[in-house]
Amino acid sequence: MPNLTLSVIDYLIIVTVLIINLYFGLRYAKNQNTTQTYFAAKGRVPAWAIGMSLLATLISSVTFLGYPSEGYSSNWILLVQGLMVPIVLLGTIWFIVPLYRKVIGLSTYEYFEKRFGSFARYYSSIAFVLRQFSSMGTVFFLLAVALTNMTGGNTFYIIVLVGLIIIAVNLLGGIEAVIWLDVFQGFMLFASGILCVAVIIFSVNGGLPEIINVASANNRTGFGPYELDFTKLTFVVMVINGAFYAVQKYGTDQTVVQRYLTAKTDKAAIKASILGISLTVPVWALFMFIGTALFVYYKQQPLPPSLRPDAVFPYFIMTKFPTGVVGFILAAMISAAICSLSADLNSLAAVGLEDFYKKFRPARTDKEYLTISKGIVVLSGLIAIGIGAIYLQAGNEGVLGIVFTLYAIFSGGIVGIFLLGIFSARANKQGVNIAIIVCILFTAYAFLTSTKIGYGDNKRLLLDLGTYNFTHHKLMLGVYSHLIVIGVGYVASLFFPKPKLDRNLLYSGWRTASKEAAKETSDASNRTRFEAAGKLGVIVLLLGCSLTASAQTSDDQFKKPLKEVIDEIESRYAVKIRYPEELIKDKFVTYADWRFRPGDVEKTMTNILASQDITFAKEGDKKYKLQAFQYHLKTPDEGKQQLDYLATLYTDVTSWEKRKAELKTCMWEALKLSHLPAKPNSQPIITNKRTYDGYTVENVAIETLPGLYVTGSLYKPLNTKVLMPVILNPDGHFGDGRYRADAQYRCAMQARLGAIAFSYDLFAWGESALQFKSEDHRKSLAQTIQILNGMRSLDWLLTLKNADPKRVAISGGSGGGSQTMLLTALDDRITLSVPVVMLSAYHSGGCPCESGMGVHLCGSGTNNVEIAAMAAPRPQLAISDGKDWTQHVPDTEFPFLQRIYGFYGKTGVVKNVHLPQEGHDYGVNKRLALYDFLAKNFALDIRNVQDKSGSIDESKCTIEKYPEMYVFGEKGENLPATAIRKFEDLEKLVQ
Repeated sequence: MPNLTLSVIDYLIIVTVLIINLYFGLRYAKNQNTTQTYFAAKGRVPAWAIGMSLLATLISSVTFLGYPSEGYSSNWILLVQGLMVPIVLLGTIWFIVPLYRKVIGLSTYEYFEKRFGSFARYYSSIAFVLRQFSSMGTVFFLLAVALTNMTGGNTFYIIVLVGLIIIAVNLLGGIEAVIWLDVFQGFMLFASGILCVAVIIFSVNGGLPEIINVASANNRTGFGPYELDFTKLTFVVMVINGAFYAVQKYGTDQTVVQRYLTAKTDKAAIKASILGISLTVPVWALFMFIGTALFVYYKQQPLPPSLRPDAVFPYFIMTKFPTGVVGFILAAMISAAICSLSADLNSLAAVGLEDFYKKFRPARTDKEYLTISKGIVVLSGLIAIGIGAIYLQAGNEGVLGIVFTLYAIFSGGIVGIFLLGIFSARANKQGVNIAIIVCILFTAYAFLTSTKIGYGDNKRLLLDLGTYNFTHHKLMLGVYSHLIVIGVGYVASLFFPKPKLDRNLLYSGWRTASKEAAKETSDASNRTRFEAAGKLGVIVLLLGCSLTASAQTSDDQFKKPLKEVIDEIESRYAVKIRYPEELIKDKFVTYADWRFRPGDVEKTMTNILASQDITFAKEGDKKYKLQAFQYHLKTPDEGKQQLDYLATLYTDVTSWEKRKAELKTCMWEALKLSHLPAKPNSQPIITNKRTYDGYTVENVAIETLPGLYVTGSLYKPLNTKVLMPVILNPDGHFGDGRYRADAQYRCAMQARLGAIAFSYDLFAWGESALQFKSEDHRKSLAQTIQILNGMRSLDWLLTLKNADPKRVAISGGSGGGSQTMLLTALDDRITLSVPVVMLSAYHSGGCPCESGMGVHLCGSGTNNVEIAAMAAPRPQLAISDGKDWTQHVPDTEFPFLQRIYGFYGKTGVVKNVHLPQEGHDYGVNKRLALYDFLAKNFALDIRNVQDKSGSIDESKCTIEKYPEMYVFGEKGENLPATAIRKFEDLEKLVQ
């Protein structure tokens, strides 16, 4: 191509469009606080915008440059694949969309796991990743080549620049920015395409009729050849491949399925899909026609020699359009690539998070998952940039040929798995796993014996079997892989038991649900008419309902399986209900149909689930999650109502002290503390003293009952002879117990402040697990043992030299926070308490070790706030955060504490440090608040832990490796022979 350059105006237009692209990322950045908003936009996007987004997702520089290139050099055969999309999808989209919206959270391939197990999920998601990267590389390549020819810029640097913009848009704005950017690009795409067609038609001598005549005479129209020959590209090959492509793209591709999830309702998602399909095919045809028209135009006009077909359209743009229009068209081309690639990056991040990261690191915070998602966006973008650079070596093979070949190779039977899963209730995990392995072997054989690898003229087959090579066209490779999975998968499944399936995973389940929904709609319509008719109508309606009650009568209490009732709720009210199968297994609902309330799904669910000790929580629009009834958990409003009631029980210190005495007596009895054996006379086992900067650490095991040990770490100031405060640090439900870095920092800093600090294990955690199984921790007796361990640890600590009995503190987080409040309420020796992330009016502690012995039932019902108030008038610091059940402390729980402390005239000694941006942990800001509170109330010198600037500095603390902290040795070899070894022996001891 001649050396053509852009004008300043063209560059300004392109830069403006790029800035608009970045604006969309910035515009929606404030909404991207959770993975739900980042990937699904929480249903904030209207259906028409999602439809435009689907168009832009499927239209990229492949369309902008690849289709004109094919239209110029060949006929319209490659368009057949696109034409098959509406034919196939208009018959299947009606059940594909509701299926995914009902059964998956975010990843398309979650369906594959629910249907056929984890191997099918990983196989399909990996295939998707490979396919996306190959496609993204092609988009980068086409765009870079076109812009290089037009601007003379460096191809690689163009790829890098566009890639960085795409990464920035995704990183900032998430799926919401991607969708609205798609809308903007969609209008640009139509405008630029129509403009190009109009200019070309008017540039050809003879106009549209001449284009049709010349194109027909030179075999540039039609979809042939039409013979039945699978060894070359024919109409039949494209029809078959296109049918599978349609299902693959709209039924198994994360970029498309993710759009379904952003819609507010199933109906909106279906509308968006139909709109996307309706717009996409005309655009494909439009750009294919541009190539055909260019062929005719350059039959009449001279064309520079050696100009590649994919450079013809860019050359026409640069030579035939005026200044400004060129910039607009190039901007549309760049924007098309950015939109397509942005969708790819967001979907890759979704799959990377859901299918891989969450599998290896489950139950992490959403903040961590969001950070990882953005990291995946950056990494995927950089990989795609690298692949685009490699594609610059692709040679002269048609780009669409490369793309479709890669789609065929990396499709790997995914459509076969999907079709088998959705249409066959007989297919099972074992059969499909066998089919996938057979498919992999076949794909490897076909690819290696048909595809020459290398650069330039040095291309050769990696496996040459002569007459046994795969000789059919590469687009048939993907088709065969799908058919192999369907055939082998079904036959192999017959050798294994028929699976028990959730009907929502099958087409037959959708069909049944649709019929039931239609029936419910009809019934609802009838009910409306009957109600309008008055009492007679109501009687008729009730009679009608009784006649359709599946032959159930009062004799069998109208009993139905809970699973069937939940399915009926989903169908009647068009909602999605998520639950673990074991929660509803083998459960039945009596008087099931009588519990339904027309038009009120939540009242219906309450009526049905309350009888099963099951509750529900709303997760989004028409989405619910079932869980076992949680006795320890109320709603925030219920918690506040209880506090308001409790406040009426006492109005001064006298009435409060009476209430506190009643609670304390009841709690001692509930925990059975008065009935436990006396403390053994044995001495603590103390091992391995270590000396660090300003403090020492020793490992300690205290025998709190005969054969029962509490293990911990004792931190003491170095070379201190004055009286020292004693601080208990009960462990909480954080990973790795007292060995965690934050636990070591906390206790080492207490010692450096001048206090004796003891950090000890939860029951059946840490070294206590040498005596008991981990599941024993969730026995109710664990609460009693943990309180006893704290009390008897304090017995020993106060015998230490220089221990000050007038300054005794306790602080723990999570489950350790529960111990902190309860121990302070029960043991008057504790003079200061700091419960962390556990003060809540509506959460009593989710582990039986916090609430299993029924202490919260004392006094006709109490809660953690009233228990914490029993510390009054002793100093107390409640530390709360904004991301767990302590989020309301400043407005609800803390005022209650202040009122109780006010009875004693001591409101100044109770404090709250609230960290609204933090979560459920004992992080550094929470520890800093602790150090300051201890120093002020125990007259400790805060300068001992400050650096030269006056800031508290934890860097002088040494974080030990876990084995150094073990009392009984790395393998428990030093556990005393008399130690209890099983929970049953402990139960006998305390009875």
